[in-house]
Amino acid sequence: MSANPPKIEADPAIGAGMLNLFRLPIVHYGCHAEEAISRLASERGARRVLPVVTSSLLANRTVQNTLARLGSSTCPVFSALKPHTPLEVVLDLVETIDRLNPDLIVVFGGGSAIDAAKIARLAIAAGQRDREGLLGLRGDQSGRRLPEPGSLPIIAVPTTLSAAEFGIIGGATDMTTGIKHIFRSETLAPDVVVYDPWLGAETPPDLWLSTGIRSVDHGIEAVLSRDATPLTDALALRGLKLLQEGLRGSHAQPNSIAARHHCQLGVWLAGSTIGRVPYGASHGLGHQLGAVAGVPHGITSCVLLPAVLTYNEPMSSERQAEIAAAFNRPGVKAADAVRDFIAGLGLPTRISQLDVPEEALSRIAETSLGNAFVQANIRPVKTQADALAILKLAYA
Repeated sequence: MSANPPKIEADPAIGAGMLNLFRLPIVHYGCHAEEAISRLASERGARRVLPVVTSSLLANRTVQNTLARLGSSTCPVFSALKPHTPLEVVLDLVETIDRLNPDLIVVFGGGSAIDAAKIARLAIAAGQRDREGLLGLRGDQSGRRLPEPGSLPIIAVPTTLSAAEFGIIGGATDMTTGIKHIFRSETLAPDVVVYDPWLGAETPPDLWLSTGIRSVDHGIEAVLSRDATPLTDALALRGLKLLQEGLRGSHAQPNSIAARHHCQLGVWLAGSTIGRVPYGASHGLGHQLGAVAGVPHGITSCVLLPAVLTYNEPMSSERQAEIAAAFNRPGVKAADAVRDFIAGLGLPTRISQLDVPEEALSRIAETSLGNAFVQANIRPVKTQADALAILKLAYA
């Protein structure tokens, strides 16, 4: 054998990489939640089920029927949830889990509710019960991981299209500093997802459509990720097709169960990339537009995504051509195709259409620079001026 074997040169024409999808939830789709939840709880032998329910859903018939079917195994409902998942809400939920000792959590709601349950479970598993300990878990800084999911399983019944149910990341906001912190663990996602399109049809159209754009954002930023892979491309691009079909149908016919079902399928595909490949500045700036100015996450994607596409176009023109084609607009700039799609759903496409003063942009830009998604953007966002340039594109 030669002492100095020849060096094997990489072929620039062949892409090389690695993908770990980690654990993905079991998904039950096109089903009625009240039947599915009672059956799943019974199969798991659950004796103490903690319902985590967004307050607006407490009077919902499906939620009430589900809890009634669970019977005496149901713990008191935790509903002290708030938008953007404040740290205090997570700690309240941690205290509730400690006190009631459930063997199953069932979450009804959107991204804020699901993230609260995910992060609370992380804190319980890591033995953290206070603010300092919770913050120590950010981004796996501590190296801790959740134990095997069976220790405290979570069943998520999403009522919006945020896709938090697939994320091995979750966000919680420090309301004092206005910074949204990211928590990550390979087992952070819920164990089971139940997609009930009949329940989804009861979500107000504007909330449904705007959170749907959040999942469009997942798909687009997966395609534009610096670590994009053939598998995540396939998931994202097919997810975008289903989301377009479903969102247009939901806009035209809000009571269409088929349209709501297609939206949920699109979320499933696009959302399966969350945390598996790094996203970019639309997500990162959106975290801070939400934390600083109180803008809901779906709306942050509506106003930021076209601007981020414009900013990234010099470094991603071929990928953006694929995105434009996925929106049935070949030859058109992706930013224009996406902006037109959002506007066609009756949603805002500019920050100036929101109740956000222009002077707030500097604070949003400043606090975004430490965000992992901003740092991972395919076109570098290195300075406050870079971030502000995107925000000004989104504002005008």
